[in-house]
Amino acid sequence: MQNFNYHSHTERCGHAVGSDEAYVKEAIKNGYRYMGFSDHAPYRNGDAPGERMRVEELADYVSSVRKLQHTYQDQIEIRLGMEIEYFEEQLDELMQYKEEMDYLILGQHGPALYAPEFYDNHSDADVLHYASLIEKACEKGLPDIIAHPDLFMFGKEVWTEACCEAAHRICANAQKHGIILEVNLNGLRYGKRKLGEEFRYTYPYRSFWEIACTYDVDIVYGLDAHAPQKYADQDCFAVVNQEILYDLPLIFRNELRFEDRNRGN
Repeated sequence: MQNFNYHSHTERCGHAVGSDEAYVKEAIKNGYRYMGFSDHAPYRNGDAPGERMRVEELADYVSSVRKLQHTYQDQIEIRLGMEIEYFEEQLDELMQYKEEMDYLILGQHGPALYAPEFYDNHSDADVLHYASLIEKACEKGLPDIIAHPDLFMFGKEVWTEACCEAAHRICANAQKHGIILEVNLNGLRYGKRKLGEEFRYTYPYRSFWEIACTYDVDIVYGLDAHAPQKYADQDCFAVVNQEILYDLPLIFRNELRFEDRNRGN
């Protein structure tokens, strides 16, 4: 098991439960030495109840995490992050978050604030668009970690040449810019589904990670915790490794720490 997790949400996003402190206590209880909060970033004129925190909640989010850093500093190292998406029209805000947060996770779900997300059995053009948004974010130096880079296979029924191209483009950019790829453990919560000729989990998707093996990129697991109890979930590691990633020579990080950019320290 990994002794760090930097993918945790809070109630502010509207689809997670539990207090901020409850996540910290569960992480400590289950042997984690490092953790980070990375709730869904708010955007001006981009309110989306049930999807991301509101701009008005940002100050409380920052204050809460910084307070927990201090309170539990002798038990666990806590970092303040955000899960962002690359939206061209929000670039100024994204660059500001890069400056203010300890780290950023790129979790691309859709092409724009109010556009349909990449969850359905979408076209090959959509898959390549997904890859292009990740490329642009990497070129801007935004993410430290790319979350669920294989999300485009959520509802995709067949692994196509476009999927192969998208995987290569994402991995090549991660290698070029020194960005970590995340094996997202929360995709298991959807269970197995009949997609095309396969009965499988939506993600992680093995074909993507077979390609990732051919690149010099670091890999981490991400709990993508939406409840404190996720920190107690040991089974998700076993399921992913035994049913999806078995025998793949992926380069997993043994330790990961981010600089504390707390200007108040």
